[in-house]
Amino acid sequence: MRIQPRPLITVGLVLGYLAVIAVTWAVAGIDYDEVGDSTSTIVRGIVVPVALGAAFLAAATTYLGWWGPAIREETRVPAWLWSVPVLMVLPGLGALLGGLGPADRSAGYLLALGVGTLLVGFGEEMLARGTGLVGLRGGFGEAAAWFFSCLIFGLIHALNFFFGQGLGTTAQQIAIAFVAGSVLYLTRRVSGTLVLAMLLHAWIDFTTLAFSDAAADARSPFVALSLVQWVAFVLAAVGVVLVLRRGRDRDDHPDRAPATA
Repeated sequence: MRIQPRPLITVGLVLGYLAVIAVTWAVAGIDYDEVGDSTSTIVRGIVVPVALGAAFLAAATTYLGWWGPAIREETRVPAWLWSVPVLMVLPGLGALLGGLGPADRSAGYLLALGVGTLLVGFGEEMLARGTGLVGLRGGFGEAAAWFFSCLIFGLIHALNFFFGQGLGTTAQQIAIAFVAGSVLYLTRRVSGTLVLAMLLHAWIDFTTLAFSDAAADARSPFVALSLVQWVAFVLAAVGVVLVLRRGRDRDDHPDRAPATA
């Protein structure tokens, strides 16, 4: 690594990323509540600003020399934790099955949203659980690094309030993002790569924006799969405690062989 990791670098990355998004939204005159309404608003409100933010993070990661630790992770965690990301796929599947027909999205809309949410998955995961996590680990133990990565993931959504989203909705989004951060953190830990967390993040955002409202309006029975996310959240909380405790025990007893199942 060219630059020694430290938390202040992560703070700088967060501020830089948010500045790119905020300036782009301001120039484009974005109202956050209308971002998913049409192909045009998706391009102006998601694709362009997040592409610029992602480019900023990619350039910063290259300069810092942190690509390796940002993307790769040692997989010393119980195999049953694969259940957490698997369960988190199901609410999106329910939205897709229940809302695909009623939503009647155009191919152009779905393409733009697909590109946009892949960019969001890349950018926000690099910020919170990639390059940002590397910086946090440079100054904190793993428990604090996990906590602050989830806090960052939650707080970056506060920007939405300044572009038209209601205070109550924003507060709820921040809280859910904080909790979901543990799911994505464990996805990185159990898979050994940030890439799977990026893809899961993109899947959640894509299916939510494209189909969830239509599925709910149509009263589809598949909407019931959305409840599975709460099971994933509970398992993620248990999993984080277990993973952090095992990490602490390994630090205290470095000669002890790790369990994998």
